[in-house]
Parts: sequence; C-alpha cells; structure tokens
Amino acid sequence: MSRTLTTTGTLVALLAMLGVPNAWAQALDDSNVPGWRFSVTPYFWMAGIKGDVGAYSNLPPSSIDVGFSDIFNHLDGPTAFVAGEAWNGRFGLLADVQYLTIKADASTPGPLYGSATLRQWNFNSTIAGAYRVYDSPAVSVDALVGSRIFHVDNQIDLSGAILPPRSSSIGDTWATAVAGARLTVPLPNGFFFNGYADVGGFGISSDWTWQIYGGIGYRFKSWLSAYAGYRYLDVRHRNGGFLYDVSQEGPLLSVRFSF
Repeated sequence: MSRTLTTTGTLVALLAMLGVPNAWAQALDDSNVPGWRFSVTPYFWMAGIKGDVGAYSNLPPSSIDVGFSDIFNHLDGPTAFVAGEAWNGRFGLLADVQYLTIKADASTPGPLYGSATLRQWNFNSTIAGAYRVYDSPAVSVDALVGSRIFHVDNQIDLSGAILPPRSSSIGDTWATAVAGARLTVPLPNGFFFNGYADVGGFGISSDWTWQIYGGIGYRFKSWLSAYAGYRYLDVRHRNGGFLYDVSQEGPLLSVRFSF
C-alpha cells in the first residue's frame, strides 16, 4: 500500500466525507445534556494480518498472511478489546485498547533455513481528545486529535536447513500522533450509520499509521447499543532490526453500555 502524499490526500478526503475505529464510531449523542456522560464498549475484531515483520538485524524480514476467517486458529494467548468515552457538552475524551497474541507460519528470510514461525505479542492503545464540531438531528461530526501507542514483540523461530535452527525475538514501544474525524447518521427504526478515519505518523522516523471503519448500529435502550462493521488498520514502524509493517482488517462486533 502506498504511503505517499497521494494516500494522505485520499485519507483527508475520507475524513471530510465520513467524518471519523472500531467501537469509537458510536458517538454519544445528547451533547446538549449537562454533566458528564460515559460509555464502555467491549468489542471483538476478527482481524486478519498481512505484512512484513523483522526480528533479525542481519536477515531480510519474514512475511505473514493470515485471513480474518482463520484468525481463531492463530490466537495464542490472552485477547482483549475495549473502548471507552467520556463527554461533557461538546468536549470528549476517547480511549481504545487492544491486546492479542498470535502464532502463525511466516516466510523464511533467505534460503539457508527450512521454515519460519512467528509469535507476536501486540498491544496498542489510542487516546484522543474530541470536539463535536457539528450536531443536528440528521448528523453529528466529531474531530479528534491524540496519540496511538504501540508495544509489539516479534519472535521468529527458524528451522534448520543449510544452517542450524535459530530463534530470535525483538520488541519495541513507540507512540504516534494521530488526527481523525467521526460521523454518525441516524437511520429509521433505531438504526444508525457510523464511520471513522484517522491518520498519523506522517512518515516521521519511518512511522506511518492510518485506519478506517464503517458500520451499522442499533440502539436497544438509552444505555445499550450494538454495532457491526468493518475495520482496516495499517501500521509501519522500523527501529534497527525490528520491523512491523503490517495491515489488519476484518469484521468488528461490539456492544456499548452508556451511563
């Protein structure tokens, strides 16, 4: 996927069209209600993962390609997804946290080894301030500015061929500034459309990230809503022998509790 000014321009257009992951695409309406309003949203993102990862400074990266339909077969430890919001008038604070461990076959970085297995521990959290720039019965639009924090550990085990077997692990923690927008459009019979997009990194220190989400929600009660949508996240980060250049995409299901 191109990480050029053309892509940036496309994202800016998407922001303008959609306004702005995941469970955040569920704006708390009632911006005119005085006092604080909160929500907690556990969700599950059935995301496939595709891209290049590196754990060796002297070998090419390994490639991984796991479709979202196979993700259950590759989860290899605790998994958690949760988002939350706090609003007071038009001002809000949003947070999204995900953690998962996956294990999958990867390409061998060179002809000297037989096969490669990747185990990855992946944590990321996005925290952003929000402002309701437009609010009407027909549509609401929020602007967001914040930071996405990553901690990723890559462990790659290489089976022996010409050279004996080898194992290496490397991790890194980094933060990337992000800016985005979110749009919510009420639909008939309690349904509504929501969309989200953000972009960050801007190529500084070879970092890049962007994501987009779109889905449909249904409000059962004032305190209970459910969502179904599709989310795409692209991340690139390199630091010495560590490489994390992947995209994740797949269906997302969530339930929001408001209070």
